[in-house]
Amino acid sequence: MYKRSRKGQISIEIMYSVGVLLMIFILLTAMTFSKKIDVERTRDTVDKKNDCNKISSAINRVLALGNNYEANFKTIHHFDVYTTELIIVGDPDGGDPQTEIEVVCTFEGNIDQDYSGTGIWKVINDAGVLKMEAVV
Repeated sequence: MYKRSRKGQISIEIMYSVGVLLMIFILLTAMTFSKKIDVERTRDTVDKKNDCNKISSAINRVLALGNNYEANFKTIHHFDVYTTELIIVGDPDGGDPQTEIEVVCTFEGNIDQDYSGTGIWKVINDAGVLKMEAVV
């Protein structure tokens, strides 16, 4: 009688097992990468929200403390302060509009014009009218 070799059968089973393990590894890698991106977006949002609150607090503090009072703030993110008492932190023109996150907050007071920038800024109360200038 003819004896069958089982070596071929074992090789196919090993290849199948390795393939399944490889697929599991690829799926876990994809899920980990996705979670990493989510964490980075959350961190970016929290950082921008902190900067927005920092700007708003500086403006509100200067308004509350009265004439000739000044306060400084520093931000690494691009911001826009509008005369409509709105602050937007984030720059959709600087990145991909699908992934760029903008954070919005408000302030109280009368600001003399719209401001935009990044870095260190000074807020000044000039007889109830708020002004901002970049600190070099």
